[in-house]
Amino acid sequence: MQFHQRISKALLALTLATPVITALPRTATAQAVTGSIEGRVSDPSGAVVPNATVIIRNTDLGTVRTITTSHDGAFRASGLISGAYTIDAKADKLTLRRPVRITITLGSSTEVALKLEIPRARESTTVRARAATVEGNTVAPPSNTAEAAVTTFFPGLTITYLPNRDRDFTQFTNQTAGAAEDPEGTGIIMAGQRANAIATQVDGTSFNDALLGGRRAAEDGGVYLPIGVVREFQLVRSGVDSTVGFTNAGLINVATKSGANRGRGDAFYTGRPSALTSADAFGNSLDSWLNAFGIAESGSIRKNLLFYSVGFEQDFIHAPYYAAFAPQATAVPSALQNQQEQIVESQSPTSGFGRLDWVLNPTNTFSAQIILDRIRSANAGDGLTRTLGTSTHASNFGGQSSTSRLGLTTVLNARAFNQAVFAYSNDHRQRTPLSTAPELFINGFGILGGDSAGPHRYTSQQYQLLDDVMLTRGRNELTFGARFAASPAYESREPNLNARFDYTSLADYLNNNPRRFEQTILTTTDPSYQATVNDLGLYANLRIALRPTLFLTAGIRWAAQWNPQPPSSLGTPLSAPFIPSDLKQWQPRLGVAWSPTPKTTLRVSTGLYSAPTPATFFHRVFTDNGTHTYTLDSYFDPSLLAIAGGLTPFPHALASAPTGLSTYNAQVIGIASNFRNPTSFQAAASIEQQLNTKFEFTAGYLHNSTWHLERQLDQNLNPPTAAITGNPVFPSTRPIAGVGRFLVEQSAAHSTYDGGFLTIKAPISARSTIIANYTISRTQDDDSSSNPYSPVTTLNPFALRQEKANSLTDARQIFNLNAIFNLPVGFKANPLFVTRSGMPYTPIIGFDTQNDANDLNDRATVSGAFAARNSMRQPAFSSLDFRLVKDFTLKGEGHHLDLFMDIFNIVGAKNLRFDSNGFSYYGNAANPVFSAGQPLFAPGVARLGGPRTIQFTARLVGF
Repeated sequence: MQFHQRISKALLALTLATPVITALPRTATAQAVTGSIEGRVSDPSGAVVPNATVIIRNTDLGTVRTITTSHDGAFRASGLISGAYTIDAKADKLTLRRPVRITITLGSSTEVALKLEIPRARESTTVRARAATVEGNTVAPPSNTAEAAVTTFFPGLTITYLPNRDRDFTQFTNQTAGAAEDPEGTGIIMAGQRANAIATQVDGTSFNDALLGGRRAAEDGGVYLPIGVVREFQLVRSGVDSTVGFTNAGLINVATKSGANRGRGDAFYTGRPSALTSADAFGNSLDSWLNAFGIAESGSIRKNLLFYSVGFEQDFIHAPYYAAFAPQATAVPSALQNQQEQIVESQSPTSGFGRLDWVLNPTNTFSAQIILDRIRSANAGDGLTRTLGTSTHASNFGGQSSTSRLGLTTVLNARAFNQAVFAYSNDHRQRTPLSTAPELFINGFGILGGDSAGPHRYTSQQYQLLDDVMLTRGRNELTFGARFAASPAYESREPNLNARFDYTSLADYLNNNPRRFEQTILTTTDPSYQATVNDLGLYANLRIALRPTLFLTAGIRWAAQWNPQPPSSLGTPLSAPFIPSDLKQWQPRLGVAWSPTPKTTLRVSTGLYSAPTPATFFHRVFTDNGTHTYTLDSYFDPSLLAIAGGLTPFPHALASAPTGLSTYNAQVIGIASNFRNPTSFQAAASIEQQLNTKFEFTAGYLHNSTWHLERQLDQNLNPPTAAITGNPVFPSTRPIAGVGRFLVEQSAAHSTYDGGFLTIKAPISARSTIIANYTISRTQDDDSSSNPYSPVTTLNPFALRQEKANSLTDARQIFNLNAIFNLPVGFKANPLFVTRSGMPYTPIIGFDTQNDANDLNDRATVSGAFAARNSMRQPAFSSLDFRLVKDFTLKGEGHHLDLFMDIFNIVGAKNLRFDSNGFSYYGNAANPVFSAGQPLFAPGVARLGGPRTIQFTARLVGF
């Protein structure tokens, strides 16, 4: 505590003694990784000083930028990499007695008004810039007053001191307005958009997975970047400018730490004892524990010339979950009861990071970066604390990733800056089911045997080449550039290779009476997707200071995606024999920020946003087009039930396709000839008001309308007749003889999001802050599919308008809060709270009554009425996490020991929910399901809102 008091006194003395400068913060180009400094130089009388020399020095790296003011005394320096800076100025016999100190990072731009004095004259300084770095991390910036984008900033101290499961900084992405974890737990929903349509950048380079979509390695459940090397990150919720593509809604922007002349680092150990984990939401005790350790360090190899930053983390995790069948109205045989047990998923993620920054000369800085990741999981589940499948339904999961990045920043002249980047990324993953036995799915009960999803192997690569140019004149800036990416990928996945048997009820299973048999039989050795998607983006973005308090951002982005072509196709008239490319993605964007008073900022933004189509959607067009596999289904050939032993106690997979079947292609995948990438129209408006130095709020509204969303429709159906229940019934004959379901990938779905939000920020002190966000919104769509294996939920492809309903991602109200409280004697108390209303769910029968061979779109009858899609609500969600910190100051300047105690879900909220597809199985009058309408799942120990757990961390810091 004494050390912090000495620092506070020194900063106060510096503020009182520093000269004649008024610095007003202006955050501009919020999506950039580099920052800028702009301002105006005046003499003692207040007159502007043309041709004054402004010297901007990066105190971390020792680099210097010299600029001459224009005729009106204005200057602007762009392309400044994140770090601590000093600003000095001089002209003729006028000078500054002492430079001003500021910090630049993640697109921040600080505006300074420099008033020069005669040397040795008494000077004073008023600074409203960002505070200096602490422990090599940044603290929160002041309010944004020059950019139309609405952002949430997470400084290094927030990342370090908020409670955090598994030291994964992406867990904080739900700490902004209108954001929530997606149902599968592999991404974030922002502005109601699918998680695979949100852009993620690390140091200005795309970190999205071109094959699966969304953030790379999001399905791992482990660490990718060591948290010790993350300098800061921000979420841009609206107003993303034209410098950024690959998004339908917002941006996750991450900056890593560079080295500095002054070394700094930290090391940690975290332990989570199993005895301090509570029972799960269903009363089951859990053998849960965690051991993690790591180190991060940065410094200089050669002062003012060569710098390094490295980090390493290793986790060992036991994340148990229970195999427990759905409750039944009658007794369950003991042979089945005995298969209910705890399954322990063991994870061992490893992550490493290395970065070099080399100051080649005063105008060129070279950077090289590598990120390595390795994951191994045994008995991998889906992140929930309960599964309806037995232990044989689990999988082993593993793989590794690498990222290499080379960057060169060049100061072309006082008004021009260039940044060129080459990056390569590689993600390889493999999921292998523990059992090759057939899957036995019992409606309303559970799953026996193996996993019909089958093995999944993929390698997703991407080569990126980027170049950005910034030109400044006075306070105005023009940025333009290009990005080209080639994304080769390999993916192998075929469902039902080991066969699947479906039973309408537990009684039918016990009586050896399956309803359905499905199996995929390969007709080629390796029916895999191996192809490359190429994309190109060009943009121009203009920032103009129309008036001192009025800023306009206008830009346009053009993007094109060249898609690969399958080697063969079914060639029916209902689907194009090729995958269309999308070469006309024009995305104009406009934003205005106006500060009518020093404490009020109004922002308005609008634009078009296009996200790429993940290549996994093309995979099935390559491999499941009717030429590489036989897809057998007893719905079309009932004799298969007996041939596969379904009428005996020993059902089994077939070694080959029997002869004499009427349908060898029970399911075929095609793609529409007008397939396009999803595109959003976004309009947002907000007002930010600073009431005093300790309290400010932002209120706003956001509308997002997205079309060309992916969905699958069965185009091998004849028009239906209406049943009394409301479910349509289709004729047995199909337009294409000898073919069953013909699922065509279409870009025909649409969604709308309308939300109002209120953000409150209360900076109690320089290192104590409360941030809270409340959102009330509504998201509607006509299909909530997130991947090509999502269930086809359309009731009637001949009446698509009736599909419009609440989206599966529709959380009407969301509230989140995080705070860091500095207490006496070196203690900190840091809560993190998230709550939201329940997501929708759909009551379904669970088996086919419509004669369309789809078991997952038949809506149930509830209380005598036919249920619409997503017409009912799951329970609400809440989680309160808490971190208590004790800081011990050690011998040596900047050395201290932190002891953390984290309590996750401190109040023990159960957070019951339905499955990730939002289904509840009801059955029908003849075969009712006892557990209808009951939420059977809850988050596991590694997920937000999981069982209450307590963990301890010791962190040694030197800076």
